[in-house]
Amino acid sequence: MFSLSNHTADRTIRLYRIDINRNLPKSRRAFTLVELLVVIAIIGVLVALLLPAVQAAREAARRTQCANNLKQLALAAHNHHDTFLRFPTPGAAWNGYSAQAQLLPFVEQANLQDQLDFTQPLMLGPPNAPTVNPAFASMIDMVLPVLICPSDAGQVIHVDYHGVRWAGMNYMANAGSGTGIRYCSTQNRSDGLFWRGSTMSFRDITDGSSHTVLLTETLFGLRGDDTVDLIDARRQMKQVSGGAPCMFPAETLTNQPATAYVGLRAGQWLRNQTFNAMINAHFPPNSPLPDVSHHSEALSGARSLHPGGVQIALADGSVRFVSETIELTTWRNLHARNDGQVIGDY
Repeated sequence: MFSLSNHTADRTIRLYRIDINRNLPKSRRAFTLVELLVVIAIIGVLVALLLPAVQAAREAARRTQCANNLKQLALAAHNHHDTFLRFPTPGAAWNGYSAQAQLLPFVEQANLQDQLDFTQPLMLGPPNAPTVNPAFASMIDMVLPVLICPSDAGQVIHVDYHGVRWAGMNYMANAGSGTGIRYCSTQNRSDGLFWRGSTMSFRDITDGSSHTVLLTETLFGLRGDDTVDLIDARRQMKQVSGGAPCMFPAETLTNQPATAYVGLRAGQWLRNQTFNAMINAHFPPNSPLPDVSHHSEALSGARSLHPGGVQIALADGSVRFVSETIELTTWRNLHARNDGQVIGDY
């Protein structure tokens, strides 16, 4: 038989237990120091594992954009050829336009088409002290994305010795194999596609357009003052003096002592100075040796921050990645339009 007193007692005990539990201090769950350190260590390992992959993905995207720029410029060269029956003609070093500047009307640079007038000189005054033609003063420091490789983190803007600001570019025109005196940008010295006053067309590429370089990428120079010692071989040129332009073969220039190391390279997209607009194959891609500047000429090589090599645009309009371990003879054959050499895989 159910007992009321027992029921009352049980209820009283339960209420007493509830009241006691309410008065007990509540326990708090938290990370111990050891657990926190373990979590931080795990996060650090994950970041260390993921960061190279993220960087590689970003570089792949930059490299793709860089290749696309080269492709656009190569197609622009073809359109220029269709229009004028020749590739662009680079002007004089001190007041002439680069071949690349003459391609811009063919890469949908509508804002420049109305401003570019290649019948006017870019520079005025004597060759040893030229000044910018006022008609183009607003253009010389204009940064054009189609001329910039996003992988190059160097400085696009170059301030010359007169304090004038210029915008640079990463894509150089093929000026030849760079052997002997073939680095010279004067007429009949180069075996490439571009030199001062050149009027090359497809019929002049007897080695075949798929075996001849049209454009190659390089890095911006180390902007700032000249230095006595070499700081960065990738971004500085060894400046040498003595003799006249094109007097010494390339092999001699590389062994001459430096009077200074300069960061002028790739500093003016509009102007046709050799180290700003043209390139040759005297050095292999990403050479550990600095480029060489002698008077108005240069041994200016292909360079990039892409791991393992550089990108080139061939005269047929295709773009290829070339390993920095390419055999030097093959590399030079690619830059010669008419040496008759058979080029295999590279």
